[in-house]
Amino acid sequence: MKPTLRPRVAVLAALVISATRLVAVPALTPLAAPQLWQRTEFRVADAPTVANNFDPDQIRLDATFTAPSGRTFAVPAFWFQDFSRALVDGAEVLTPIGLPEWRVRFTPTEPGEYAIALTATLGSAEPGPLASARFTVGAETAATLRSWVKVGADRRYLATSDGHPLRLIGENVCWGGARGTYDYDDWFPAMRASGQNLARLWLAPWFLGLEHKPGTLNRYDLGGAWQLDRLFDLAERDGLYVLLSLDHHGMYQESSRGWGGTNNFWRTSNPYSVQQGGPCATPNDFFTDERARDLYRKRLRYLVARYGANPRLLAWQFFNEIDNVYGPGRLASDDVAAWHVAMARHLGGLDPFQHLVTTSLTGGSDRPDIWSLHELDFAVYHSYAEPAPGRFVTDIAASFHERYAKPVLIGEFGTSAANWAIAGDPHLRGFRQGLWGGALGGSMGTALSWWWEDVHTDHAYPLYTALGSILRRAGWDEGDWQPIAFAGEPVAPAALGEPLPGGETFSGPVALNHFRRLALRGEAVLADRLSAERAAEYLCGYLHGSAQPDKQQHLRLTAHFAPKGKVAFHVNSLAASANLIVRVDGTETLRTHLTDTDGALPGSNEINREFAIEIPAGRHTVEITHDGPDWVQLDALKVEQLRPSAYAEGWRFTPERIGLRQTGSKAVLHITSPHIVWPAGALRFNPPVQHGETVTLLDWPAGHYSVEWFDPRTGTLIGSTRATSANGTLTLLLPDFAEDLAAIVELTK
Repeated sequence: MKPTLRPRVAVLAALVISATRLVAVPALTPLAAPQLWQRTEFRVADAPTVANNFDPDQIRLDATFTAPSGRTFAVPAFWFQDFSRALVDGAEVLTPIGLPEWRVRFTPTEPGEYAIALTATLGSAEPGPLASARFTVGAETAATLRSWVKVGADRRYLATSDGHPLRLIGENVCWGGARGTYDYDDWFPAMRASGQNLARLWLAPWFLGLEHKPGTLNRYDLGGAWQLDRLFDLAERDGLYVLLSLDHHGMYQESSRGWGGTNNFWRTSNPYSVQQGGPCATPNDFFTDERARDLYRKRLRYLVARYGANPRLLAWQFFNEIDNVYGPGRLASDDVAAWHVAMARHLGGLDPFQHLVTTSLTGGSDRPDIWSLHELDFAVYHSYAEPAPGRFVTDIAASFHERYAKPVLIGEFGTSAANWAIAGDPHLRGFRQGLWGGALGGSMGTALSWWWEDVHTDHAYPLYTALGSILRRAGWDEGDWQPIAFAGEPVAPAALGEPLPGGETFSGPVALNHFRRLALRGEAVLADRLSAERAAEYLCGYLHGSAQPDKQQHLRLTAHFAPKGKVAFHVNSLAASANLIVRVDGTETLRTHLTDTDGALPGSNEINREFAIEIPAGRHTVEITHDGPDWVQLDALKVEQLRPSAYAEGWRFTPERIGLRQTGSKAVLHITSPHIVWPAGALRFNPPVQHGETVTLLDWPAGHYSVEWFDPRTGTLIGSTRATSANGTLTLLLPDFAEDLAAIVELTK
């Protein structure tokens, strides 16, 4: 039975908005019959208007909804303009429909009769009653979503307000191209079809900007607001939650040659800057100036009024990577942290539906001053170009959860921070490892890929489909799941054993990581070709200086050299002049001065010098370092005439493994061949088959277990085996495989 709509609008008082003009009788009219768990929108006809209807200091309309249980919800009204859209020469064009007007949005969560009381406040006058109405909501609903999102009881995952776990599979789809919202007509259905349930969006000067362009300070872009409305409607249709990022770091950036120099929006676009008529002389003033804070609180009021009633809103995210703009003469981290406390509290008081609140920082960045804030509900980490991505994001999630006692989201992920980099990951092995590492590493869900247009163009969606089908079969979306403890150490030691008798010498490149923010240990043992291929897990091409003592200061290689051994490397660029130093077994063998000529532009090849050091036969440690204050960039490293050797204490490369266990002796695993742990083996067409390998789960209940094995590329079941737990361990014999495996382990009855 459809709910009965019984509007009874009564004007309680006429409002005078000027000395000579009275408003007509206002009316609250629902655009459709209110239904349970569906956003309801009311048109407020004949309401008063002022010079700036966005400014609550001039006029504010507030609706109080009283639910059948007696619970009340204070909901701001908002100024609205309807639009139509069209594609003109491949670009989205918006055309206004009718005149702007006041609207109110609300989502009923109880069946029964509701009351609305609408008040208006003009300037500094006391609030006055404007209109009232009643409506009835039936118990039946066609809504697919019947809950809000909250932090789960385990503080590791999210949950719905009706008590169900919420696991996330998704990606960034932050902005559209020239086609605007038409792009999402393609992207969202493809995401839905692949089993995804989360999309991250940005508000930015080039798309969905509200207060992100000149002339929009407290006069929000109604076209961008309408586009965001449409994307929420599409998300509802396609079953996607929305993580909404309200600002990005470029809005507070004055000058940087990063991102091609295209992200310096402070002076040119940010309406808070004095250059655009705002109150802030510097970007840091945005976080400290009370006038700026007051203006931002008004923006939050508008966002809550317009989008807060949507159950598909997963969380408000204040910033994208705001720490990109930290530093002397830029943003002060303590001011940014204090701002987050103040604005998160204010937002919590505004939002009647209590959506989650977070922010985001860069990859390679861990800032307790932000993530320890009680006001932020979950932490976010951005992972780019990080070696062994499955293990890396698993370790990040474990570390963050342990220290901050809140869920963690891998909010951006890519094998490169510069582009899709398909040439460096043509088989999408690194991409796949990141997805599974997020899903099974103890974070809120999969790592969220950044390169959404490429995911769509290259049709990478089947990898999501395969992952989702395996996880659903395992019951990942129900019950309590915790990370598994495994036997064995996956990280190669920095200790070298003895040469292998009869081994053939090898030469070739040594893999380096090229992401400047990483703090790798800077030491690697080159025991064989595979250890050289996997050296990027330990060696960064950026050697940092005295100004960054927490980052890698040196690069050390230990190996057994045959006669005519050599270490060669190429220096690309540097951030500050320095003396480059090479030591062999602690003895300095090279010192040369490098001069900065371009002011810290990485990859510019300003130095462009090759160095080669001859190494005598025997076991030696070669160290490359410098004495400068900032980084020196090595973009290539190679060795010649190394003898294959053992690692100390018999350690060897074995399959990488991550997984979750559920109460009741159930597990889901992802296992990767050591030969394709990205970036190792990324280009290899046929990796060697792994035969007779095992994985051992620790602290495991006694019993007999069935194991189903799957191909993570397709989701295909490839076989099943049995295993028995003994002495608290469960050892699984892996079927032969070349790339990776997924497994569901379950106690047999």
